[in-house]
Amino acid sequence: MKIKALIFFLTLCNLCLAQVPDLTNWIIDTLPTDDRIYPANNSNDNWIFSKSGDKWEIVRNSFKREKGDSFPFSPDFIDRNLKEIKGNRFVKKTSDGYLVGLNKGEFGGGLYFIKPDGLNGYEMAGYLNIHNIFEYNSKYFAIEGLAHLGGQRGQIIEIFKVDTVWKYKSLTSLVEAPALITDYNNEKIIVTSQYILKFSKDFKVSEILKSPFYWGMLYPSSILIDKSDIYLAMRKGVLKIKTFDKQPEYEWYTPK
Repeated sequence: MKIKALIFFLTLCNLCLAQVPDLTNWIIDTLPTDDRIYPANNSNDNWIFSKSGDKWEIVRNSFKREKGDSFPFSPDFIDRNLKEIKGNRFVKKTSDGYLVGLNKGEFGGGLYFIKPDGLNGYEMAGYLNIHNIFEYNSKYFAIEGLAHLGGQRGQIIEIFKVDTVWKYKSLTSLVEAPALITDYNNEKIIVTSQYILKFSKDFKVSEILKSPFYWGMLYPSSILIDKSDIYLAMRKGVLKIKTFDKQPEYEWYTPK
């Protein structure tokens, strides 16, 4: 009985930890081709993953302007005191305040430090397009870059303190502009416009795979990893990549 109870408990734990989206109302379709990607680029069918209880649902993208950690300042307060960080921003809380990265696409971005009172802070850079700020092996990093008019640039920057002042430096360049980042086997997985990269514990970047189509045109906006399977939510559908780090197999899901 004890063995059966243990097996049941482990199975239940695995179900709780699973990051598999509910594809009940989705069907497998052929992979997008160029003639389907370009019209989809302008589609309003833009999907993300959202957790409801123990289930990951696929819902329409609400395009939240603020991501990351909670930022305890009202829109009115930001309008009055923090106009420079209005727009799409990523917030990372630190022991002494908040790191804030902006991403305004072709119109620029920026990297800021804001103190807990919201009235004091400073700009570290006024042009970086920040997609995510994260802590990894006791250090702070951000993925940065832009894909625009056929051009691509991307990098990982390290954010660090010198005495009491936050600064940054470029750590390594990326093959393309990054879109998403998540954890996998105590390392980081980065999704770019058409690649999946690994950011390892020694802070080196390596290529895992190149996608069979240019998913950058479909703007991947959400990622889940279950064991060695990746799910990417984007415009028009959800891409499942089985055994992505060994022998990738691709399945493209669209609504029924």
